[in-house]
Amino acid sequence: MKKLIGAVLCTLFPVILFAGASADFSHLKGRVSEFTLKNGLKFILLEDHSVPVASFFTYVNVGASDESETIHGISHVMEHLAFKGTSEVGTTDYKREKKVLDRMESVHQQILGERDKLFPDQKRVETLQKELQDLEAQAAKFVVPNELDTVLKRNGAVGLNAGTSQDYTMYFYSLPSNKLELWASLEAARFVDPVFREFYKEIEVIKEERRMRTENSPIGKLLEEVESVSFKDHPYKSSVVGPMSNLNHISVADVRAYHRRNYTARNMVIGVTGDVTKEQLQRVAEKYFSGIREGMRNNPVVATETPQTGTKEVTLFEESQPWLIMGYHCPASSHRDYLKFELLNYILTNGRSSRLYKKLVIDEKSALAVASFVGYPGSKYPGLYLVLTIPGGGKTNADMEKVIFEEIEKLVKEPVSAEELLSAKNRLKQEKINTLSNNSGLLMELLSSEVLQGSWSKTFDTLEELEKITSEDIQTLVKGYLVKGNLTIGRIEKKEEVTK
Repeated sequence: MKKLIGAVLCTLFPVILFAGASADFSHLKGRVSEFTLKNGLKFILLEDHSVPVASFFTYVNVGASDESETIHGISHVMEHLAFKGTSEVGTTDYKREKKVLDRMESVHQQILGERDKLFPDQKRVETLQKELQDLEAQAAKFVVPNELDTVLKRNGAVGLNAGTSQDYTMYFYSLPSNKLELWASLEAARFVDPVFREFYKEIEVIKEERRMRTENSPIGKLLEEVESVSFKDHPYKSSVVGPMSNLNHISVADVRAYHRRNYTARNMVIGVTGDVTKEQLQRVAEKYFSGIREGMRNNPVVATETPQTGTKEVTLFEESQPWLIMGYHCPASSHRDYLKFELLNYILTNGRSSRLYKKLVIDEKSALAVASFVGYPGSKYPGLYLVLTIPGGGKTNADMEKVIFEEIEKLVKEPVSAEELLSAKNRLKQEKINTLSNNSGLLMELLSSEVLQGSWSKTFDTLEELEKITSEDIQTLVKGYLVKGNLTIGRIEKKEEVTK
């Protein structure tokens, strides 16, 4: 239902703040202000009065990596249910609706209890399921579908969306700036007074999302398998959407407990950018958001991944073209080596002059595509550095592996030339500048830095740190991380080749 968070950068009012490749962001830092309510909820404001528009981001410091074994997928479920309204929004008569919702929850708990028995009474399960369906029909009579969305869009909202990751959950949209108080009242209410109506309907929507993105998608299945094989101990081994068995077992009571534990003032940060002053924002924040329970910031996940001692491999046989994924364990975004991996992307795959792109896609035409990125499936904790290729021109995954290993070995044996390093730095620098030149992109970077690195101000340290990276640093990085004992290889091979 909700698109990936990255889509927001294409829809939320880009404003170019400066031109050229200047690394001086002092003028941007001066536009950022912050304040914290008594309950611990922090607000970060990036003012821009050029147009009468404001964009709003609610960043919740909880994602799939914070879930327990029995409720994997619940962060994503909560994201969906956050659009279902409150006791005042989304209903024609909440008092009567609540009686039906409570009865539905009771029946669902009975169904789960019966299913969990060693020898479940299937006939009783079917009877209870029929009762639950009848109650759903009764509850639907009180629902005003999508009323939250309707109210916001009627008042000029655009880009209304959300996203869940391994590391966080984000809610965002834009409104005319004279609707600031409307935003504050609705946004606070849906986290203070959520009603998890249409729960069972939404679970079915999420199941279909899983089927489409994972179970019916060869690359989706491969990525999930690579996660589960790469991570033995850390929660990154489980996907954001969770397994189907968990989706069948999550209850409203689970969501309620999850919401109470994680959607607290100290575990959230709110970002606003646009035609809003600090005084205006502080006034509505204190009026509406002070009611969010204080709580506490989620502690980091204590599980750490045991270092690999050899290459791990997983192969899927599908009615699909071949795919190759090579995943090396890498550090979290707060580590000094993370930026070096971002630079390595531009040396290996990003841009027509990068080594693997030029060799495989342009010169040999042996690959349909090649890419790499750091921080999969998350970057709050140590994750994976992925190199992906799609063989073409009659080539195989084995051919791609050979070339990739050869290029890695070259990086080990010989430092990157000063010219190649400068080219990669300039391209990465331009990417960073483009992101920070956009109000929404900049604000998302500020929120991420605030939660993942401890302060929004670290957003502006990147380009300075980038300049310090040397060819020897890249060589050391590759020697230390891109080794076969640190590697998981995932492949999709054509199904018809199984019997050959």
